[in-house]
Parts: sequence; structure tokens; C-alpha cells
Amino acid sequence: MNRFVLTLLAALLLPVSAAYAQDDCSNVTSSPEMVPCSEAAKKAADAQLNVSYKQLMSRLESDYRADPALGAEYAAKVKESQRAWLKLRDANCSLEAFEIETGMPAHVVAVNSCIARMSRERLAYLDKIVPALASDKSASTAPISDNCPSEEFAPFLTAFSTNSESQRRLTTMTVKSLVLKPVAGKDRMTFEPSTSGVSGTMFTYPLMAAITPGKTPGVEIQEVDDSHVNVVDKRAGNSNVKIFNFSRQACWVLEGIEDWSISEKDLAATRNPGMSRAENLCEQRAEALGGLGFLEQYPLTAELIEASLENYVCAAESGDAQASLSAASLSLSQMASQLETPKVGALFKAASKIPSGALAYATFFCIGNSTDYNGPCLHPKQAEEQVIRAIEMGSTDAMVYLASTFEAGELGTKDLSRALACYQMAADKDEPRAIEQLKRLDSHGPEPIKASHCI
Repeated sequence: MNRFVLTLLAALLLPVSAAYAQDDCSNVTSSPEMVPCSEAAKKAADAQLNVSYKQLMSRLESDYRADPALGAEYAAKVKESQRAWLKLRDANCSLEAFEIETGMPAHVVAVNSCIARMSRERLAYLDKIVPALASDKSASTAPISDNCPSEEFAPFLTAFSTNSESQRRLTTMTVKSLVLKPVAGKDRMTFEPSTSGVSGTMFTYPLMAAITPGKTPGVEIQEVDDSHVNVVDKRAGNSNVKIFNFSRQACWVLEGIEDWSISEKDLAATRNPGMSRAENLCEQRAEALGGLGFLEQYPLTAELIEASLENYVCAAESGDAQASLSAASLSLSQMASQLETPKVGALFKAASKIPSGALAYATFFCIGNSTDYNGPCLHPKQAEEQVIRAIEMGSTDAMVYLASTFEAGELGTKDLSRALACYQMAADKDEPRAIEQLKRLDSHGPEPIKASHCI
């Protein structure tokens, strides 16, 4: 059943992942396809660099309130350094792409990739610049008053999260804000992270509920380095994760907020007429969050995929076949939590109203709620019934699949004449795989095989 299991996984995962493969640059092999990916990477890195630069200038203005002239001199040096670095970056990236013909897609990709890489390196450098007057430790990026709660992060976080005033006082003047924004022109609901600088006065406080490090469920503290700590807050569930970025300056301060939720205003409440408002929102969140998770380029990959499964299960409450198939497929993908067998069976049954769902239901009858089953088909009769249903709905995948089972006898019946008939049925619909298999069977032996009937 090894080949059978592989066929299952391919059939199950396709509805969930295929739409997102085009956005994953690591899976793109030709230069023309790489161009939009590299352009997006360059744009994102430039935006993040711009925010880091503005944050540094804000820190300078705040730290040098006691000596504005010195602060202005420091700021002028930063501007001069940034202009020089921009010229160096552009020159270096032109040099890296020198051996590729100018104007060709490969040249564009090389330059964009270089710019994105160097911009990320530069923003990390700018983020580490912590200006502070040696004789005036009370001047910090955040408008703190009497003192710093603690130099140690854990007690600082306890004090910071206690109330609105402490959070407002210990938040930088310009906050690096990441939000998810919809991408226009996509067939499926697609979002991408967008970073900008937001004034700390624009936020509604408190930003977080009280936290006791090590004791508050749903909160993870991640030490990035000696001067940077991320607080991952999952208390509102996988669909509403927030990451708070703290940096050590004259005192620990909140300098960034990453909101990995999808705003309801960016979703359509009536996109699928067969679903309720809540189910419609769930389906769109499932597509969008899963799309981000399957790229595997964000720190919340596991949470995003888990959120996708939870939202597909919610959407499947409507009985929608595609939502049910996506939920069951994701459950068996080993990328999210595996649902209980009765639940998976019910989802596949609901999905069987469409050809791909009926074919997936057939594989469920063969291997059950398992991703590593390696034995004979558990329920061959029921499996064959579902494959035939898919064929009756016009699925060429099911025709090829049934033909292969007749060849190998995987559903209990080994019959080359019926296999030939099924391949012929699919070939008549211009299915390339079936055409290739017919050529192979024609050269199978000295005696030609005669087709009988497929179903």
C-alpha cells in the first residue's frame, strides 16, 4: 500500500497547498517566476529598514533632549551614514549581478535579492544603536518618569503588563507595527505581512493583559539576544496571535507589535451563499492563514497552520464539500493536529459531494485515519464505490486511479482489461497520464490487451 498512501497524500494535500505554492519563492525554479517574489522581498525589506531608521531618529530626539545640539549632530551623522550605505548597497548589488545580462529576469532577481539581504542586515544594525547620554541615564527612548521597573526582563514584563499607564510610559515614540493586509488579484484569500512605523500615542492601551512570566498560560518569552526579547501572546487563540518586541535601551521598552490576526473588515461575510456569516469568515481566515503558514518563512508557521485547520473545521460546519475536504486533508497532513477518526470520517463523507472529495473518501476507506498505513486496503468495496462516484462526476484523476488499482489488484480485483478501459476513458478526455499508460500497456507483451469495461 506504499504507493497507495502516497497517492492519498497527494490527493488530500492538493486542495490546501496548491494555491500557495506559487507564492513560495523557494519552490520557484525559473527566473521569470522569481521576479515577483524577489520584488516583494525587496519591498518588504525596504519598508522594514525605513521603520528602523525612523525609530533610530526618534530615539536620538528623545535621548538628547537635555542637549539638542549634540542630538542634532548625532542625527546628521546617522543621515550621512545612511546615504553612504545606500550608495554602497546599490554598488554592491550591481557588482553581484555583473555577469548576468542587464534587463534579463535573472539579473532583476539577483539585484532584488541582494538589496533585500543587505537591507535586512542594515536594519538589524540600526536596531542595535542605542544612543544614551552617559551622564544622563534618565533620558531614554520611552518617556519614562521616575525609574525603570527592573533591568531584568521577567520582573520588568510583570510591571509593564500591570496597567495602561506603565505600558504607555514604556512604549517607544515610534512603534514598528506589523499587520496582515489582503493582496489584490488572487483567486484565493491571500494576505501578507506589512510593516510600518506608528506613533506610540496612536495605540489603545492596555496593549496586553497582565503577564506573570513562566506562570501565564498561552504566553511564550523568546530571548532573541542580550538586548531583544519577544513575547508571544497566544491567549486569544491561534487565529489572534500577537508578538510584542522589546529592546533593552536605558530601560526595557516596547518597540514593536506584530498582529498576526486578520481583521473582519478585510473579509466578505457573504462570499459563499451556503455558509452563515461566521462560517464565511472562518473559511477565508483558513485560506489566508494557511497560505502564510505553508510558506514556512515566518516564526509562527505552526500556529498559522493550526489556525487554518481550526477555521476550516468551523467552515465545514456548513456541510460545504470543499471546506470539509480541506479540513480533513489538513488533519492528515502531519502539519497540524490530527482530528479524531469519527470527525475525519464525517468530513470526508461531506466532501464526497465533489469529485476530489469522493476520491479522498475512497483513500480514507483504505487507510483510515492514518498517515503511515502500509497494508492492504481496509475496506476495498466502499473505496471502489467512492472512486466510481468520482468517475461518474467526471474526474479523470479517479479514472486513472481506478485503472492503477485494477493493474495492481489493490482493491481486490486485478484485471488488465478493465485497467485498459479506464485508461482509455481518461485518454478520451485528453488526460496525459492515461495516454502514457496506454502506450505502456500496448507494449506490455506479444498479445495485445483488449479493453472490457471500466465501471
